[in-house]
Amino acid sequence: MPRLDRRRPLPSRLRLASLSPLFGGLLILVPITPALADTPASLFQAGFMRQPPGQAADAGALALQSLAAHTPLTAGRYRVALLVNLTPFEERELEFHDGSDGRGLQACLTSDLLRALNLREQALETPLPDDDRCVDLAALIPQARVDFDPSQLRLSLSIPQIALRQDRSGNAPEVRWDTGINAAFINYQASAQHSRRRDGRNESSQDLYLSSGINLGAWRLRSHQALRENLDGERRWSRTDTYAQRDLPGLRANLTLGETFTGGDVFRSFAFSGVRVASDQDMLSDAMQQYAPVIRGVAQTRAKIEVLRNGFAIYSTYVAPGAYVIDDLSVGSGHGELEVVVTESDGQVSRFIQPYSSLGSLLREGVWRYTTTAGRYNGAEHLDKPQFWQGTLARGGTWDTTLYGGLLASDYYRAGVLGMARDFGSLGALSLDVTDANTDLSGTLGQVQGQSFALRYGKSFQTRTSLRFAGYRYSTEGYRDFYEAVQQRNAAARFAGSRRSRLEASAYQNVGQRSSLSLTLSQEDYWRSNYQRRQYQLQYNTRLGELGVNLFASQSLSARHTDNRLFGLSLSLPLDFGRPHTATFDLQRSNGQYSERASLQGGMLDDRLSYHASLSSDQNNRKNGGLSLAYQGSKGSYGAGYSEASDYRSLSLNASGSVLAHADGIALGSYLGETTALVHVPDVADVGVQNASSARTDAKGYLLIPHLRPYRSNSLVLDTDQLSPEVIIDNATQQVVPRRGAVVKASFDARQVVRMVLTLQQPDGRPLPFGAQVSDAQGQALGVVGQAGQTLVATDEPGLQHLHVRWSDSDIQRCQVTLNAQTMPLNNGYRMQTLDCLPDDADPAHANDPQEHAL
Repeated sequence: MPRLDRRRPLPSRLRLASLSPLFGGLLILVPITPALADTPASLFQAGFMRQPPGQAADAGALALQSLAAHTPLTAGRYRVALLVNLTPFEERELEFHDGSDGRGLQACLTSDLLRALNLREQALETPLPDDDRCVDLAALIPQARVDFDPSQLRLSLSIPQIALRQDRSGNAPEVRWDTGINAAFINYQASAQHSRRRDGRNESSQDLYLSSGINLGAWRLRSHQALRENLDGERRWSRTDTYAQRDLPGLRANLTLGETFTGGDVFRSFAFSGVRVASDQDMLSDAMQQYAPVIRGVAQTRAKIEVLRNGFAIYSTYVAPGAYVIDDLSVGSGHGELEVVVTESDGQVSRFIQPYSSLGSLLREGVWRYTTTAGRYNGAEHLDKPQFWQGTLARGGTWDTTLYGGLLASDYYRAGVLGMARDFGSLGALSLDVTDANTDLSGTLGQVQGQSFALRYGKSFQTRTSLRFAGYRYSTEGYRDFYEAVQQRNAAARFAGSRRSRLEASAYQNVGQRSSLSLTLSQEDYWRSNYQRRQYQLQYNTRLGELGVNLFASQSLSARHTDNRLFGLSLSLPLDFGRPHTATFDLQRSNGQYSERASLQGGMLDDRLSYHASLSSDQNNRKNGGLSLAYQGSKGSYGAGYSEASDYRSLSLNASGSVLAHADGIALGSYLGETTALVHVPDVADVGVQNASSARTDAKGYLLIPHLRPYRSNSLVLDTDQLSPEVIIDNATQQVVPRRGAVVKASFDARQVVRMVLTLQQPDGRPLPFGAQVSDAQGQALGVVGQAGQTLVATDEPGLQHLHVRWSDSDIQRCQVTLNAQTMPLNNGYRMQTLDCLPDDADPAHANDPQEHAL
């Protein structure tokens, strides 16, 4: 069935040149047409509409009256796209009634729908009804508005922020969680390097890493493999994380069977094979996932409560007179101060400050976090694999506290943990826990028993210093964690001894407006040993005009447990060669030896192709030059590098990407993350998606989106800027809510059409009047004639067809056009022609034969 599509603009050259009369008329029609559908045409004055000589004076008024009499939709049920404050929500089938004021259709909004839209009921003057009656949103909430676009089947709701829950960001109810399709995929990372030394020796190495998965219904199978070949030609195949997993929505948890790792929030993480049930915090709302302080107070009247952070409002609601509790704030991680503003009904305003600090162990009040694991230890070393059971539990309680603990039992190991974390507000956040462990080491050591005490602290200070994390753990000589117990019992070479203490810290300091100082530090020492393991990174960054300056110092551990100290200075300067590039100069001192390097880097092809060229020299005056290229394509990423010095040459290649098999074929893409989407635009190639700029649909219309947030509403918006004018996608936006690990499929309906720009004239050469309606042989409206007789028509029929034009109810003000779209000249995707419109009684077989003209 032929259809008119007015949403896609014409190319600028057409719009500004030959089509300017047409769009001049359409600019008049666009704001008027919706009003005409709801208002009598007599309210509009047609005197401003110029008509060609010889036309009746009332032709414009008759055309407007004809347009105004058109009713797009009748009352009934329609599936519409819902938008809340311009953010897509989902598609719903709603009942529409004729408006009481005669202005079009009005949607029936029920209480259940408004609650699903995250409406905050306590902010309403009148509570929502408990039945399914229609609710007048504008009467319920001042300044709320409901707009219905019948041509797009789109219902837009504008709701003040104060009337919406603050945890609505991306949150989706459980009924929308999508298991996805059955699919199998392989992620790959391949690299190869070949070096030739001056003495004639050749060295080569290859690495292949595979991450594969199969999704079958609610289950997902995952496995990671690696094939490595070293410089001596030795090959080694390894496998990790091979497991099956599924959601347990009722428990807000995941079930895992196979080889994976335990969590590290209470006990030290280690590899195991067995079964685990663990709570999944991502299944909670955004506000409930992270700790936030609970604000309590007393209101004298019905009061407005506002919460500000750094002067910006982050929360607002109304409360009834009396005591109130605000427990659904979302402040993110970190530390700071919240300003609470209470405005009473009589205008009285009071303020107070609520300081807060957060640690990873802090949970919001009422939130549980738990794991239970049973299986065998499965470390990479060739050690024994004792059976074990481990359980952990944490719960957020009142007064900004969290209690947590755990038990671990094995063949020769027992341990228990008990701890508490609390937000002390202006004093910072603090956690303390105690672990008691009993280990049977066998042999001469026998049974050992000990305790470990851990203290963690975090706070932001008024000096703009952020102590992101600081922790200290002290262990008695007989204490071992499970990993250490297995190593020592089996005399593993990597066992460094019984650990006495560990200190770790991370701090960040802003210096002025353009500088910052950061420090990360960890240090360990051991019983009966003078050996210390210290690692740190210290950086100072500033800018002097356009010049970036980075001073850094670090200490790390080498494979021989020796300290590797590094000090350096890095200068970077942006350059403009038509595209941004960056020149960098580095000076480093490592273990008493100096080196310097100059490099140039930048991007091309919309930053899909990047390069890095460098020259370096060390204290022995040995020169080294290198060039590397990296390309991010729609089906993967690829790289190559070459370096040369006086004593060697080296060439390296690398590639990464994914292959996904589904019911309809194979799709290639970038390296996939945990949760992905398969987009399908049937048989339309080279269409992109805004949140995956490098990916484009293949010949069959498939495209892979590598990263989605599980249990959250993810917007998939097609990039149609380069779409051919002869392709129509009715809805280029979808919302998907995947479960963890799912491959969700999002199909977009697309169809091929023929777009025509027609200049219609009467047999004497005069253009048809402005406002004349164009319809097909079945009477379906296709378009409206604009100025100079021009109209834009989109039809599904590429062959011979007859169009009818009328500009009043009079039989003498009608005509017909016969055309063949396949014979029309094509210009930038639009078929353009000037045609004569003949009276309805004319023979269409001979119409527009000698009179037709190219536009």
